[in-house]
Amino acid sequence: MTDRRRAELVMIHVQRTGIYINDDLTKTNAEVLASLRLKEPELVEKAWSRDGKLFVRYRGNDLNEIVSSDKYRLWLAKPWPIRNQVTPRTTYARKVLDGSNTRPTNKP
Repeated sequence: MTDRRRAELVMIHVQRTGIYINDDLTKTNAEVLASLRLKEPELVEKAWSRDGKLFVRYRGNDLNEIVSSDKYRLWLAKPWPIRNQVTPRTTYARKVLDGSNTRPTNKP
């Protein structure tokens, strides 16, 4: 079995467990990814990285797109949302950042 195939099998197993492995992104890529996720939650359904590349799925679109470097400036130039501005489509990451995490805890 090749190393690539072994890595693919591990990824399939990990995906089924609900565990996520984060890429070690450059500072710019990490900032663009955060921008995609937080700056316009009404526009972006999902954003993620894989092998150092950024991907996005826009709401109402079934296709995933690779975020090209010319789009980086566009997303970095957008203003950050006002803190504590929670909407029905606010992502979990935004809620945690704002301190309004509503996820139930297991504490007694």
